[in-house]
Amino acid sequence: EMNSPVAYSDPHHANLAYMFAYLFKDELNEYVYAAELAGLGYMLANTKSGITLGIKGYSDKQKVLLEKIMDKLTAFKVDPNRFEILRENYIRGLKNFGADQPHQHAIYYNSVVLAEKVWHKEELLSCVDILTLEALQSFIPRLLANIKLECLVYGNSTVEEATELFDYVSQRLTKDCKTRPLLPSQTLKMREVQLTEPSYLYEAKNEVHKSSSVEIYYQCGLQNTRSNMLLELLAQIIQEPCFHQLRTKEQLGYIVFSGLRRSNIVQGLRIIVQSDRHPKYVEDRVEKYIAELKQVIQDMSEEEFKSHQEALAAKRLEKPKKLSSKNGKFWAEILSEHLHFDRDNIEVEELRKLTKDDILNFYTEHIAPSGEQRRKLACHVVSHHPEGAGKKPSEPSEETPASTSSNDKSADQDGAQKSGSGSTEKPANDEVVIKVKNIAQFKAGQPLYPLGKPFTPPENLVRNLQEKKQIP
Repeated sequence: EMNSPVAYSDPHHANLAYMFAYLFKDELNEYVYAAELAGLGYMLANTKSGITLGIKGYSDKQKVLLEKIMDKLTAFKVDPNRFEILRENYIRGLKNFGADQPHQHAIYYNSVVLAEKVWHKEELLSCVDILTLEALQSFIPRLLANIKLECLVYGNSTVEEATELFDYVSQRLTKDCKTRPLLPSQTLKMREVQLTEPSYLYEAKNEVHKSSSVEIYYQCGLQNTRSNMLLELLAQIIQEPCFHQLRTKEQLGYIVFSGLRRSNIVQGLRIIVQSDRHPKYVEDRVEKYIAELKQVIQDMSEEEFKSHQEALAAKRLEKPKKLSSKNGKFWAEILSEHLHFDRDNIEVEELRKLTKDDILNFYTEHIAPSGEQRRKLACHVVSHHPEGAGKKPSEPSEETPASTSSNDKSADQDGAQKSGSGSTEKPANDEVVIKVKNIAQFKAGQPLYPLGKPFTPPENLVRNLQEKKQIP
């Protein structure tokens, strides 16, 4: 990865970084086709951090492909004709975002609300008028001028060969692009917004599809060995019953998903439903199911609990079927700077120590409607299609209050002033729901989670090149 703070500094530079990666891949197509026939392959993508390059295939020929890619990269010139064609494709893709499935919108808006910095599709579109050939050509040297270079070599390679590959890339960038290393303060990772109130709501419209969608996310805090296993085991326990209740029995929608959401070392449980029903009604049904989980966990036999425990342990300890899968796990640890390379074995050891009471306490604290540490964000994507839920009369719900008292209105006003980001609602269960109407204002009033600390200190990973001949 070539980490550059320029790549995502504003929407305009995010557009430029995308176009650079798009055009560079287009330039390589002819050569890479021949490489693929010879058993080699590559991937290149722009990220919030910069540019990621990956090479796979026969180890004795990987450097040949890498040299060709570096030749192109260090002397890259934008083809004006291809620029115009790919620019139009990019703009069309941004505009077509509205046609994506509602559940994809719900996932996207959840990330927009919770990420420290993310440029919305509309913000990216607002800058395409200055996305010019000249701007891109001047951007590329600035992108490569100051970077942090990180590299992972995994597979059939010695320490010396891996070091040689890294040194080659570093020297080419230094010599041909005059690249200088970033300062430590320029390499800080982005952080996650911390929810401070029990319940938040963000609403968006979809005018293309008849279906609506809701994602309900219960933020559970920073990752660590014990909380990781508590959350994963809870998700394992509820996965099948959740689908059975919401999809099979209540038939709320064709798409029903429950599982983990992890981002920037923060994690939580999420439930996603795409339905023809209004998201408010679906959320009420999900909350009813969540409230009943306590009894489900309490009534679970020890044999059933152990079976869930062992099923999760088997899944975590299953050996990767592809080299790329193991490589992906190691690379994720490097990018997150957590450096927990023996995560599966250590976390499964912790998993087997957990009891049913541990899961029940975790649920009661973080997920249950009355939980002291419950932090919930619901993202509603409401269909405003002529036949969508947004155009139909509201459905009755046992969780929806028939009227709002003067006391409730007073609480709404107090909550709105406190949040600084929108209005509040107070449903029948007395849980004040803060509506997020302005995402920027909402983030300005919320704290951020700290960055995670490395599980293994980096200095403990440094070793003498002569200690081992193979590198993982």
